[in-house]
Amino acid sequence: MINLIKKSIIVTVILFGAFYGTAFAQVQNTDVALTINPTYPAPNQSVNATLSSFAVNLDKANISWSMNNKETLSGIGKKTFSFNTGDVGSSSVLSVRMNTLDGQNIVKTITITPTEVDMLWEAPDSYVPPFYKGKALVPSQGTFKVVAMPNLMTSIGKSSASNLSYTWTKDGNGQPNSSGWGKSYFIFKNNYLEKSNNIEVAISDITGNTSVSGSINLRTSIPKIIFYEKDLSLGTKWENSLGNFFTINPNGEILVAEPYFFSPKDITSDNLVFDWSLNGAPLQTPDPKNILSIKPESGKSGSAKINISVKNIQTLFQSLEKEINMNF
Repeated sequence: MINLIKKSIIVTVILFGAFYGTAFAQVQNTDVALTINPTYPAPNQSVNATLSSFAVNLDKANISWSMNNKETLSGIGKKTFSFNTGDVGSSSVLSVRMNTLDGQNIVKTITITPTEVDMLWEAPDSYVPPFYKGKALVPSQGTFKVVAMPNLMTSIGKSSASNLSYTWTKDGNGQPNSSGWGKSYFIFKNNYLEKSNNIEVAISDITGNTSVSGSINLRTSIPKIIFYEKDLSLGTKWENSLGNFFTINPNGEILVAEPYFFSPKDITSDNLVFDWSLNGAPLQTPDPKNILSIKPESGKSGSAKINISVKNIQTLFQSLEKEINMNF
């Protein structure tokens, strides 16, 4: 009887010791995560830092936040901290010390170097007439070119755009064939089912310690046809487009139909089809196909309608008609 009691006591002590050891297990630095939002801060931007853990009771820990070795916030359960970044190239060292309820110390440190990136786009295969001062726009099923221009500073100075790694994403889908070292631009063709495209890029230096990200939302545009008058001596009168009505010179006129924002950029391409008609009757396609010479019959007066249809036969929605009324 006495031996049984002794064995029970021994077992109880061993179990108690096991629970005691588990309760005060050594906490690792990796048991606590320090994150910032935004992940890639811009210059002079407000940033929120947050602590989180599944292994440490941070609500009861004494937490002290320091910026560049200067304590700015401390207290029980202070799991969040806000601060502002400096100028481009400046670095700020954020450090947080946690004293847990069981007397253990954890320190997390992160260095923030604000960076920025400009996202530019162009329409490399969209038609605009000569001397057009505006920006070519991209039609449905047209081609976009997005260029990332980072302002990224490292310990040795500003990084060249060609000496950085670029990871491109289109509408949430990675683009591995367009990503890589020095690939600072991304070219893609719009799908007719897509009304807009969101393009993102993550940029980092060779060490991976300095990073920046950028994004841009792109929308396609509707092409348009504009009529101009061409003078045999002066050329096309780009300064004045023709309205819906105009009067023909008795000696004849030369009409120029410019298909703004159609693709391809080369309007002589066989993919672009021009169909002209007079009062509903088809006309033979002129050469060049966007220029039509007209002359009223001598001694007659009246009115007529000229219609032009432009279509990219390789697409579904790049198609447009324009009509102009003439008096003679």
